[in-house]
Amino acid sequence: MSATTSLAMPLVLLTSALTLTGCGGEPDLVKPPPAEVIVSKPVREQVLDWDIYTGTVDAKDSIEVRARVRGHVKDAPFTEGQEIEAGTLLYVIDSEPFHAKLKSAKGKLAEYEGKLKLAEDQILFYKPLAEKGTVSKEELLKVIADKETALGNIATSRGEILDAELNIGYCTIKSEIAGKVGEALFTKGDLVNSGGADSLLTTIVGVDPMYVYFYVHQNKLQEYRDLLKVRMAKDSSVPKGTKPKIPVEMAIGSNSEFTFKGIVDFVDNRVDPATSSIKVRAKFDNPKGDDNLRPLTPGLFARVRVSMAVPHKGILIADRAKLSDQDKTYVLVVNKEKENLVERFDVKLSDRVQDNGLREVIAGLKGDELIIVEGVNRARPGVKVAPTVGEMPRRPMPKN
Repeated sequence: MSATTSLAMPLVLLTSALTLTGCGGEPDLVKPPPAEVIVSKPVREQVLDWDIYTGTVDAKDSIEVRARVRGHVKDAPFTEGQEIEAGTLLYVIDSEPFHAKLKSAKGKLAEYEGKLKLAEDQILFYKPLAEKGTVSKEELLKVIADKETALGNIATSRGEILDAELNIGYCTIKSEIAGKVGEALFTKGDLVNSGGADSLLTTIVGVDPMYVYFYVHQNKLQEYRDLLKVRMAKDSSVPKGTKPKIPVEMAIGSNSEFTFKGIVDFVDNRVDPATSSIKVRAKFDNPKGDDNLRPLTPGLFARVRVSMAVPHKGILIADRAKLSDQDKTYVLVVNKEKENLVERFDVKLSDRVQDNGLREVIAGLKGDELIIVEGVNRARPGVKVAPTVGEMPRRPMPKN
């Protein structure tokens, strides 16, 4: 490399460096493009208000099937977990010991009836003789006593016969109600007792309808009743004197959809003074579905919704657009007049999310703003964004 070439190389590098730095001595920064977001206008739709209570699903009928006699199980011809009709045979207990007692009691009855007949004949024979003094009064009194003894023994024998017949009937155990039968706690050959834990054979619960019990504040209950009376008075199709029925909806477990429809059919007769609440029962139909199964089972956790307020039009936004800053709630709005500048709007929202996933805006919005519903993490107040207008996102409406 020549001396001229070696001197020219640093000059080229220096010239390039000066070109890049510019007059201020700092390199020019390339600004990133505006963040892409999706914005939507609030929607104006009908809003429903409601109160939600928690409760537990319970069967309308529930019984414990217990043995009423001691004996060995001869048969248990039912299938655990299946629905049965009233009168279905559940258990057969060995009845031979009771048949033997019945036979013995009938034999005693015949014996005592014979003694009664003899005593009555003797009385007829001895009475006139005793009056004449031919037979002593003691002998007459003895046959009279024999008659009374025979009558007592006859009554006892008839009681033993009745007891044996009842026990024989108790050896055949049938379901008193229609419903779903539980686990067979005793099987063929087991010895069961007529009392205590060893007497419980199985359980049966009703399947349709189902009940849900929950507690309502006394003021709320009166509010529901008053509102129903007003509605019924305005409805000419409702006959006068009709008892108002509070309609309710129910969701099971973690399901957010209130798909079950029912009515309040019972209110307790006493308010708990400690909580000012009263026990309420709602009734729900529980028909079989396409899979031949019933959706409601006793013991399920349930949320009961009472929608009594008059529906009204409101401004609604997607729940996902809601942001929080300590104790304040806000949304990010794109101002088109300020070249898509992001602004913060503090809002007051309802504490209820509607079935479609939207939440009512109580204060803070007029209803024509462009709210960021997608990409809120890429935007902040004071920056400009590249918005795309879309529909307000919502979840699918539940199927009734």
